[in-house]
Amino acid sequence: MFSDDKTGFSIVFSKHALRRMHDRKISLDEVLDVLSNPLGVIYDGLKDVYIVLGYQGSAVVYAFRASRIEVLTVLGKREFSALQKKYGVQRYKALWPGTCIL
Repeated sequence: MFSDDKTGFSIVFSKHALRRMHDRKISLDEVLDVLSNPLGVIYDGLKDVYIVLGYQGSAVVYAFRASRIEVLTVLGKREFSALQKKYGVQRYKALWPGTCIL
C-alpha cells in the first residue's frame, strides 16, 4: 500500500494487478508515474472504473474504494488497444486529457 499525503488517498494493488504487472513487465514506478502524470483518463461506465493512460503506452485500471485507490489491473499497449477496438465509445467515456488523480 502506498499513501499520498497531498490527497489523503492510499493506493492498494489487487493480486491480479500485481500478476499482470509481472506478466507484462510493467514496473511499480511506471504504474505510479501513470497515476500521477496521466496522458488521459477514460471512464468505464459499465464497470464503474477509471482507465488512466500513460505516455509509454501502458494503462492502469483503478476504482475508488472509500479513501483509497484500488489498482485492479495494468494493461500494456496491445491489451488496451484490443479493448478500445472491441468496446469503443459505447462503453468508454473520455475525460479530459492530462487529468492528475494524485
